Amino acid sequence: MGKSATVLGREIGKTGREMNVLLHRYGYLAGEPGAYSLTDKGEKYGTQEDHYRGNVRSLHYYRQWTTTTWSDETLAALLNDMTNAPTPPEPANSFPDDDLTVAEAEPVGVTDRGASSTGTRADLRMVAIAAALLVGAKAAQVAAPHAQRWWSGTVVPATSRVLKRLKRQDPSDNDAET
Repeated sequence: MGKSATVLGREIGKTGREMNVLLHRYGYLAGEPGAYSLTDKGEKYGTQEDHYRGNVRSLHYYRQWTTTTWSDETLAALLNDMTNAPTPPEPANSFPDDDLTVAEAEPVGVTDRGASSTGTRADLRMVAIAAALLVGAKAAQVAAPHAQRWWSGTVVPATSRVLKRLKRQDPSDNDAET
C-alpha cells in the first residue's frame, strides 16, 4: 500500500511539509512546493497519479491534482541516506532556507489525498468579491438618476407636507393634551 508524505512523516515525528523537504533535499523529489515531481531516485520508491473532477468547461467546478504515494521501503531508504551522508545536502537553490520556505509556501489545508489548495479558493473568492463590487457600482450608477428623481419628486414633497401640518397645529392643543 502507498503512503503519503504525511503518513511517512508521522512515523518519524515529522509533518508532511517537513517530510517533503527531506525527500526533496535527499533527491527523491524535484521541483517546488505544490509542484513536486519524482526524480529517477524517487521513481524507485514512489508513484504519482493525476486526478480530475468536475466539468472541464468550467474553471470553478473543474479540479485537478496530483498525488504522490510512497512505498513502505521509502522511509528506510531515506533514513539510510540521512545517516550515511557525511553532511546533510545543501538546500535547493529554489528555496535556500527550505525548512521555513516550504512551510510558508505550501498552502495550509492541503490534505494528503491531494485536495485543491486553499490559495486557489482564496483567489476565486477575491475575484468573486471584485466582480460583485463592480456590478454593484454599475447598478448604483444606473439607479442614481431614478433614485434622485424619486427623492426629489416623492420624499421631499411628502416631508414638506408633514412639516407644514405640524407647524399648523395650534399650540393650545399641545397644552390641553398634557
